Amino acid sequence: MRLLEKIKIKNKTCPSSLAAAITLIVLVGLLFAGFYILIPFIIKEIEVISAIDPTLYANALETWLQQVDLYLYEYGFLKENEHVSDILLAQMNSFISTISLSNLAGNLFSFIGALFILVFAVIFLSFFALKDKEIFFKMIRRAIPVSFRDNYDRILAQTRVQVVRYFAGVFIDNIIVGVAIGLACYFANIPNAILIGVLTGIFNIIPYVGPFIAMGLGLVISITSLLPANPTVEMLSLLLWKMAIIFAVIKAIDMFVLSPIIFGKSVQVHPVEIFIVILLAGYLGGMTGMIFAVPAYSMIRIIVKEFFGNYYFDNEGMR
Repeated sequence: MRLLEKIKIKNKTCPSSLAAAITLIVLVGLLFAGFYILIPFIIKEIEVISAIDPTLYANALETWLQQVDLYLYEYGFLKENEHVSDILLAQMNSFISTISLSNLAGNLFSFIGALFILVFAVIFLSFFALKDKEIFFKMIRRAIPVSFRDNYDRILAQTRVQVVRYFAGVFIDNIIVGVAIGLACYFANIPNAILIGVLTGIFNIIPYVGPFIAMGLGLVISITSLLPANPTVEMLSLLLWKMAIIFAVIKAIDMFVLSPIIFGKSVQVHPVEIFIVILLAGYLGGMTGMIFAVPAYSMIRIIVKEFFGNYYFDNEGMR
């Protein structure tokens, strides 16, 4: 947006409305391009799963369930006449009986309608937020008492810098982790390495637990890709160990090297402080709380420093 506004043609600058429109078109185009690149991988995965013959794995599944039964009998979790397969089948039938096709169709149409409204609202508000950069901040400023408006201006100026730095750091960290996981899976001959790297980069926005969710999804994707080739137990075990080692090593580097450097410098908060804040936010707000924990905490620190700086802060930071 700023770059477009700097462009001059015959001493005329680009109008803010046109610059905002071009910016949004570029952003939406990048999102669609990302989905377009991923769609072939997803379609291929669906084709592989649909081509799997369940009868080929019936005996292996039955043997595995029998081993689970013996283990549960040994430790007293199952009675003699009970079987894990019967319990799973009963739960599946119970779940299927609760599904109503009419309700499912209605919920699907409601979801599509809500998604369309959400996308339209985001694009509409983003356009005017870019075109009239101060419109929302001015609306808030008018609602604040005059005696606190100078404090609000200072808080806003500092918060903007901190939030931009934080999300820029998140973006950089996600790209580094996603590329590293994708390359490591590729050189380890793990199927669908690119898709696993992309999923890891996306889920890495969830602090600490995100990459492990991506690992679980990646493991499912890799196993389903190998099923048509009748993989042995040793092959699946080797795949699991490869992915576990790759994710553990790269996540450890991310946690102890990348994250402290990127986030510590971006929000100027100690890594231990960030860790505690994320844990508390996860306990109170789940994954959503973990995603927004650090910028929210950073903003709270700025507000506290502005109004109570004499009590909690010195010239170098928090006392």
